[in-house]
Amino acid sequence: MVTVNRFFEKDSVNIVFGSNNKYAKYLGVALNALIENTSQDRLYDIIILETDIQDDIKQVILTLIENKNNISIRFINTKEIYESLDTEKLFCHIYFTKEMYLRLFIPQLLKDYDKAVYLDCDTLIQSDVAELYDTELENNYLAAVKDFNTIVNFKHNDKVKYYYEQVLKYGNMDNYFNSGMLVMNLTELRNVNLIEKTLELLETHKELLYPDQDLLNIICKNNVKIIHSGWNFVFSVNSALIYDNYFIPLAVEWSKGLESQKIIHYLSNLKPWLYPELGYSDIWWLAAKRTPFYQDLLKEYFEAHPEHLENK
Repeated sequence: MVTVNRFFEKDSVNIVFGSNNKYAKYLGVALNALIENTSQDRLYDIIILETDIQDDIKQVILTLIENKNNISIRFINTKEIYESLDTEKLFCHIYFTKEMYLRLFIPQLLKDYDKAVYLDCDTLIQSDVAELYDTELENNYLAAVKDFNTIVNFKHNDKVKYYYEQVLKYGNMDNYFNSGMLVMNLTELRNVNLIEKTLELLETHKELLYPDQDLLNIICKNNVKIIHSGWNFVFSVNSALIYDNYFIPLAVEWSKGLESQKIIHYLSNLKPWLYPELGYSDIWWLAAKRTPFYQDLLKEYFEAHPEHLENK
């Protein structure tokens, strides 16, 4: 398996994304927002795990750090990982792709690192990731934010409840977390052999609701530090979180993220580049406007929706 060596000799803020070519321009928006919120006093080692990103897009992404000596961006092709696996075991469905599994390989790929922040491409960073990276993990495998929707759905949806109780045998959902942002204790995750445990679980669980996320929750249960919801803020939540008194403590946790949105996560298939009329999409498009990809993103949107160009 390919390994990634440290870029900086001194301590750095290590950040990992996983992407394919389809998501590369959205990755560019996330990266530019991240870079806009960096500090001159810190070093940022950004690693992009990818399979098929076009060279011309990579070159545009690299222009984001021109004249920024404290930031490195590297693309690591992980094609050989999939070639070495029986990819039929990597269960995918709806809008999930096999690239979601890349986060599970991070401890082995980054053998020279003790710690890293993983971020999905559909995030918009609005604070210095160094603050997140500095989270004290102690002996925990991860730091993460609760998946408020899934916790609520567990109580209100019989099929979801059956899946987690009877299929996964997961049990208590109080600290079930979202995998779109992870502060990873790479040393501990290597010790528990994350990849081996993942493949073992995929042998017994052929269909998963949230594949990589469910696997991580099973493996890391009782070894996760739950942190401020603003570090993975999901604005679209099941209304029961607000209206069911049972969830008052959980709603208070979620509302902290509403008050301080450090990273906005546009999860589900309702992406801002597809639905600019939805809530929080305007924030994403304003961020996209500050990137070299803006014209391409506009062109792609209006090609998909020519009716929006018609004179009214």
